[in-house]
Amino acid sequence: MVRKTVLLNDELVREVLLLSKKEDWGFSSSLRHALRIGLLAIQNPELTAEEIKNILEAKAEQEAGMFRELNFESL
Repeated sequence: MVRKTVLLNDELVREVLLLSKKEDWGFSSSLRHALRIGLLAIQNPELTAEEIKNILEAKAEQEAGMFRELNFESL
């Protein structure tokens, strides 16, 4: 991981602090999360931020082995 110094305006700091409290994360983790979603939203304008968060969550669950194949016959 690389350390960089960035200047953030007060409103952005307040929003990241609010996210930190909502998600019970540290400031840096919240900032990295918001930046990741923002960059993915720029790269994928057809997706909403909520859809991006759901995709990231599903990917993390898959990588952790917390999924099972869908059996269409049981539906």
